[in-house]
Amino acid sequence: MLGHLLLAISACLPVAGDRIRIQDVAAAIPGFAGHDEQESIAFAPAPGVQRRFSAAELGRLAARKNIATEVEPLCFERKLAPLASEQVLLSLRRALPEGAQLELLTFSDSPVPAGSLEFPRIGLSRPHPASPREPVIWKGRVTYATARSAPIWAKVRVWISFPTVVAAEELPAGKPIATAQLRLEAADFTPFVENADPTIEQMSGMIPRRTIRAGALVLKSAIDAPAEITRGEMVGVEAHVGAAYLKFEVRAEASGRTGDLVQVRNIGSGKTFRARVVRKGWVAVE
Repeated sequence: MLGHLLLAISACLPVAGDRIRIQDVAAAIPGFAGHDEQESIAFAPAPGVQRRFSAAELGRLAARKNIATEVEPLCFERKLAPLASEQVLLSLRRALPEGAQLELLTFSDSPVPAGSLEFPRIGLSRPHPASPREPVIWKGRVTYATARSAPIWAKVRVWISFPTVVAAEELPAGKPIATAQLRLEAADFTPFVENADPTIEQMSGMIPRRTIRAGALVLKSAIDAPAEITRGEMVGVEAHVGAAYLKFEVRAEASGRTGDLVQVRNIGSGKTFRARVVRKGWVAVE
């Protein structure tokens, strides 16, 4: 029997949870079976580390439990294994939105504990905006036990395609965009892009911050909404003075959009004051 016991403990026993419990000892020393098997006797070791118990330690544990059995040294470790491409692909696809395309090029080959693979959105590197299909690194983790994890990574090509607005001709900076200057065209983006599919109607009338060349994407980050009032134009003013409600005209000293505070001038008195743009052609005094 002792020979069988020594054979059983010649390699470290596997442990998967946060703790080593009596039931784990019972896997090698049957005399411990049925004795408070869920009782914790030590923390489980970190990956790559062994937790060894001497015969004296196990003897004291057996005596405390009134167990009459032969004991020999034991060791425990977390079993490590390389990642399989199938499990990496499954985890990556689970993290992607519907319609995203994925190519797995390579991934970390270091052995890891058995657990749940996760590739969070924040771990995905961003490619150059002009080359969304270029290879990038996606950092992830394998979670084991209750709250422990080990880092992993994958090198991938990952993108998503949307119909998006393209300049049909050069769009000059500062000049409102006409509908005829735009067309829809399929384009690639990073998979978690926000609002990647604006419509031509949404872009018409907008103002490019800089010149957009023909054939280039018309991105929301490159345009502004047109101003509701323009410097030099006459605009209406709404003002409350006590119980009175007044309307009169002033000249805008600056351009502005709804919500902006702009300087305006009373032509009759020559005085200037600040008013808030409330809609096209109108400001209000607060």
